[in-house]
Amino acid sequence: MKSVQTAGKALLLASLLWGCKKEKKDGASDIGHGRVTTVEIYLVQGQDTVKGRYKDPDGPGGRLPTVDTLRPAAGSVYSYVVRVLNESGNPVEDLTAVIFEQQKNTHRLFLLPVPDSLALIEPTDADDLGRPVGGRGRWMQGPVAFSSGTVRILLRHYLNPTDKNFGLERGSSDIDVFLPVRSL
Repeated sequence: MKSVQTAGKALLLASLLWGCKKEKKDGASDIGHGRVTTVEIYLVQGQDTVKGRYKDPDGPGGRLPTVDTLRPAAGSVYSYVVRVLNESGNPVEDLTAVIFEQQKNTHRLFLLPVPDSLALIEPTDADDLGRPVGGRGRWMQGPVAFSSGTVRILLRHYLNPTDKNFGLERGSSDIDVFLPVRSL
């Protein structure tokens, strides 16, 4: 009986250790960009540009972030471009090309409107395997009836490029913030 209990404890311990296995970090995949402190969204329609920005240069727990309200015209279609920066030091580090071009296979920016009917947002840029990246795309603002809400800006970093196939389920967040949206 004692050997059955000992074997059971050993099996339980082994399953706990197996279940708590830490994800192996690939140092090379995490190199190349600093901490994201600022996200800017530009909505462009002809000569008109609408800008929204979330800026928190000292990170969580310090001073409150500066958050601009994005003000697109109701029922309008825009091309969007996202810019990401690290403004925690001097000089300011523009991370846009590193994340959306050089490391596009291991990053994805999600722009998630709340409520869903606020806007239809579709990335038009793609990585080497044709998967969305999210740094550029189309923004179709909803009608006046759905004129206010937020857009969640979620930049995911994947240690393994194949993890990107799982979208929000895998990876770590380089940034996860909300930007208010109020259409005119």
